[in-house]
Amino acid sequence: MSVKFTHYLITRFNVPVKNWDRDKAGKPVLDDAWMHNRLDLFRRYCVPGVANQTNKNFTWIIYVDTLTSPEFLTAIQQAIRQLPNAVISPVSHFEALMTDLRQLLSSAPTPFVISSRVDNDDSLGPAYIGEVQKHFVPQDRLIINFLKGVLYDAHRHILTEIRHSQLNHYGSLIEELKPDKDLITIMGYPHGRPPVGSTVTDIDLRFAWLKIIHERNMVSKTNGIPLVDHTVIPHFGLQPHDLPRSYWATSVFVMRKILSRLKRKIFND
Repeated sequence: MSVKFTHYLITRFNVPVKNWDRDKAGKPVLDDAWMHNRLDLFRRYCVPGVANQTNKNFTWIIYVDTLTSPEFLTAIQQAIRQLPNAVISPVSHFEALMTDLRQLLSSAPTPFVISSRVDNDDSLGPAYIGEVQKHFVPQDRLIINFLKGVLYDAHRHILTEIRHSQLNHYGSLIEELKPDKDLITIMGYPHGRPPVGSTVTDIDLRFAWLKIIHERNMVSKTNGIPLVDHTVIPHFGLQPHDLPRSYWATSVFVMRKILSRLKRKIFND
C-alpha cells in the first residue's frame, strides 16, 4: 500500500435514495425485478472490469440496503467471491452510506485518500485504478476525470466510443486528511457539479470506462462514434457474447445522426 494515499472504489448497489423510485421507463426501482436485472449486469460487466484491474492496490466497497433479501445478498457475495479486496457494506439509506464512507476514509492510515466510483451496471478499463494512482498529486480536492470511454446500447446492440466526456461519473477525488475536516468523497456531490475549491485533471486514456445503456437506466442515451475495434471486448475482460453488435442498428444510428446534423445546418443557415 502507498504511504501517501489509500484508494477506495465505491459502488452503491441498491441503497435507497430520496426521489429515486422510477427508472426511465417508469418502472419501480429496487424491487425484485430491478434486482434481478442489476445482478445480471453486475455479474456480466461490472465484476469482470474490477477483477481485471492491473493495479490491485485498492479496496472495493459495495454498499447494499440493510433490507436486501438473503437471496440477493448471497448472489452479490457469490459474484465477488474471487475478489479479496471487495467488501459488502450494508446501510439503511444514502445518508447512512455517506456517514459510513466518510468515517471509513477518515480512518485511513495515510495523509491522503482517493475515492473512485463505478455503478453496478457499468465497467472499468484495466488501467483505470493504475492511471488514477499514477496521476496522484498531494493536492486536496483534486478530481481526476477520464475523458474517453465506451458506450454499449444493450437493447439495440450498438457499441460507440466517447472521446471527450467532461465531468462524467467515472471520476476520482483526492482529499487530504486533516483533524476536524469533513470529507466530501466522490459520492458526496453530483458529478457534473464539482465541489467549491476543487480542480479537475483530465486524463486522455482510451477505453477508460464502459457505460451500459439499457432499458432500466435512470437517464441515458446512445451517442458517440461507432466502434468496430474488436479488441475492446477482451480489454474489459469480456467475451464476444457480452457485447453482441448489430451492424444494421448501428447503420441506422449513423444515418439518423447525419440527418440530424443536416437539419441543424439547414435551419441554422
